[in-house]
This record gives sequence, structure tokens and C-alpha cells, in this order.
Amino acid sequence: MISVEKVLNSRCSCGFDSSSKNSHWGVFSEQKHPSHEDLRTVLEYCSVPQFSDGRLLQRFQDKYILLSVEKKDDPFKMRLLHVESGMQQEAVYLACTAMGLGTCIDNVGINGTEHKDSIATAKHLILEKKDTYRTGKFSTVSPGPEKLFIKGKNLNEPSRDGEVECLDQMQKLTLSNNGRLARRTDISQLLWAARGRTPHYIKHHPWGLTIPTWGGGQNYTKIHFVEAKRLFRYVNWTTSRYIDIKTRFFPWWILGNPTHDLKYIRNADIPFESHAASFIILSRNEPTHRALWEIGYMLENMLLQAKSLEISYESRVFKEDEIRKLRQCGISEAVAALVL
Repeated sequence: MISVEKVLNSRCSCGFDSSSKNSHWGVFSEQKHPSHEDLRTVLEYCSVPQFSDGRLLQRFQDKYILLSVEKKDDPFKMRLLHVESGMQQEAVYLACTAMGLGTCIDNVGINGTEHKDSIATAKHLILEKKDTYRTGKFSTVSPGPEKLFIKGKNLNEPSRDGEVECLDQMQKLTLSNNGRLARRTDISQLLWAARGRTPHYIKHHPWGLTIPTWGGGQNYTKIHFVEAKRLFRYVNWTTSRYIDIKTRFFPWWILGNPTHDLKYIRNADIPFESHAASFIILSRNEPTHRALWEIGYMLENMLLQAKSLEISYESRVFKEDEIRKLRQCGISEAVAALVL
């Protein structure tokens, strides 16, 4: 049994480079193609719960799964479809990881590729992969080596293994759930599931996340947490003021360490029509479809984690008037939320 948390912690993109700390952590076995049965199984897990009535399209071609969305005239419906396509892309990653297969998204453009009646959003290459970690194809450890991962002050350490099987749970995902109230440990787990650090490297740096990253980029989206009218920002990377001769010319974002923490920003009266105790709000930092897809990655992971924990939640995507109100509260370009 491969648990939800173990899959999230082991999720990584694969490439053909045999150096595990190069562009990709996972390595494809070039001569080993998955069986047609395995590929059909992956396609089965492409089904995700939807906010919209639009069509998510998928088909298999050679060693690839091609994902696209139908075109809609309504901008809000298109926003929903791109978020849902991100959920679908992440579902492919999760299914491949749980089945021990390797995958990576080939670039189809930051806004996708337009066709007559659809927009292509992802092209997943799927092949067998070599053992990624010392323990095999799965890992339950935090980012290493020792002392690399910095424990947060406001969140407990996330669990990187559990008792609920990932593939089975993926077939049961819903946009809302009636269960027990979320505890503080659940909040920590949900934030980690959305954008937590994992042990693999990206482009020589310990940037591994529970979600795919476009070219290793770390700043296309952000997460806020609201509780008792207090606004926090989720932090998964510390900053460092120490610069030596070896790092003085490095980009600023390389300096620091992977972490798991919340940073208090301010008191804020969030305009939600809800009696929920807390909210996890997902926002984009750029007006691209890849940012909407990344919102979908995080949402898919949180739905999977929340459902497996059997807690109550409701997911929602914001309309323009709600986005404006949230901007006034200090949350810019909000897209979606998990209401707890």
C-alpha cells in the first residue's frame, strides 16, 4: 500500500539525466515503456471533481498523455477549466508516482497551445523509471542532508507517510466533504500537501515540492492562511542574509533552506460568507495559465489530503467581485480556497 503522504513526498519529475541532483531528480528508463494496461489505468485517474460544466479532454498518443480543455467564451468559465486542468495534470503525476512510473510535462506554452475548439495544457511523457531514492521509488524522509531542513515555529512537522492508500482515495475525491473539524495538525498537513518541501532536487537545489514546478520556478503562486481574522503567509523556504564568496553572485532565492512555517502578516476581516473557522487561500503571482494550473496542482493535493483525513471542507473558486474584496484585505489575485 502506497499512502497519500508517501506519494506526495515522493512525487518528482523525471528526465534522462543520470545525475539525480541535476535538472530532474527522477531518471527515466529509456528502453522500458509502460504496458498499455498501466497507461489506461493512469488515464482512469485523470478524472477530477469539477467546478465547471466544461470538458476536460485527454487522450493517449505514443508515450504521452495529452491534456486539453474546450474553449469557452466566458472568461470565468475558462478560468475554472484551467484550474481543473491543473488538477488533472497533478492527478497524472500522483497516479504515476503511486504506480512507480516516471513522468514529466513537456512544454506546451505558459498559456497552452490553442487549437480550433480546444487549448492544449500539458503533454505528459510517461516511461518506466529507475529507483529514485536509496530506498527505492518512494521516500518518507524530509529534505536532506542533515540540518538542511529548518523546522518552522508555527507549524508542526508534516507526516510523510500514512494509512490511506493514494490510488483508492483518488477515485473518491469531492469538492466538499462532511467530516470532523480540522485540527491544527491537519492545517499543517494540508499546507504541506499543497506546497510542501520534499527530498528531491531541482536544478542542483533542494527545491523539491509536492507539486510540479515550471522549469524549477518557485514564485508563480502563493498561499495564505486565515484564522480568527488573522492573516498568515505560508513559507516553505527561509531567507538568509549570509553571503560568502561562493554565493555572492547567486540569485537571492537560492540563499536559504527548505522549511515549513506560517508567517503572520496582519489582522484582516476576510469577506467570506461562511461560518468556517479557517481558510487556505491560493493566489497567483502572474496572469498566466501556468499559474492557474499550479493552483489546480495545489487544490488537487489538498482535496486528496483532506479527504484522506476525513475532515470537513469546502472548495471554491473566486469571482471578480470576491477577488477585489480580498485584494483590499491584502490578498492579491486570489483564485481558489479550501474552507475549513
